[in-house]
Amino acid sequence: MDVAVLDYGIGNLGSLSNALSYLGHRAILVRDPSQLDGFERAILPGVGHFGACASRLREAGFESAIIQRVQAGQWLLGICVGMQLLFEGSDESGEPGLGILPGRVERMRPDVRLPEMQWNRLIIDEPRSMMFTAVPDDPWVYFVHSFAVRESVNAVAWEDYGTRYVAAVARGSLLGVQFHPEKSAHTGLNILASALTDEADSR
Repeated sequence: MDVAVLDYGIGNLGSLSNALSYLGHRAILVRDPSQLDGFERAILPGVGHFGACASRLREAGFESAIIQRVQAGQWLLGICVGMQLLFEGSDESGEPGLGILPGRVERMRPDVRLPEMQWNRLIIDEPRSMMFTAVPDDPWVYFVHSFAVRESVNAVAWEDYGTRYVAAVARGSLLGVQFHPEKSAHTGLNILASALTDEADSR
């Protein structure tokens, strides 16, 4: 299928496009928010600074389009800072998030090496979200971040990095992952493939 990848000037678009192509999908870089309605699947990427991503997203006109899409029950996946943007805000910046999910992004605890730039084990909630049906127990995925969500009622997977942090969320057709599935080898590709076929999570 054609998958809309929001292109607002920030994001790991090359690796993500390659991963989608490997899975048999075509990544369409969308710069015009009005085009989002034409896609069943849309991905919100994001790397780097929360405030910069939030500001560029708004400048590109995507804020209301994303909120309307989620309110209409249309599928959306946020990746890394793209997941963080779904929340109310971040300790990294005074720029607000989209406020779709309750909660804030916090700086990770100071007694661990930051940024976390490594493979780490996913702790998956049971019953499993559809995203994780095609992965083995205790899968490993690749993280790059210094800020994370501590708690969320929508969490479906966690990581342990000095303490527990949210690694994935799901609410209806809204999904988010803190890790990079496009950089997580076959495990990440399986998660991305399962997410793309997930019509709606029960949470």
